[in-house]
Amino acid sequence: VKKGRHRRYEEARALKQNQDLDLDSIFDSLEIGDREVDGDSPDFDRWADENEDGADEALEESSETA
Repeated sequence: VKKGRHRRYEEARALKQNQDLDLDSIFDSLEIGDREVDGDSPDFDRWADENEDGADEALEESSETA
């Protein structure tokens, strides 16, 4: 399973190489209409969950070196 930066790099590369780019579907996926009561979108929650693991690892590394 590819994570983080490498996955985003491959997605961006695929978008650049794809001649049949469907901008409407990309913008539809970014709509903010499905926000929850607290104001956070489900996409933000997924992003936060993905980046939470990296933040924990960075904290562990910095505490080990100190």
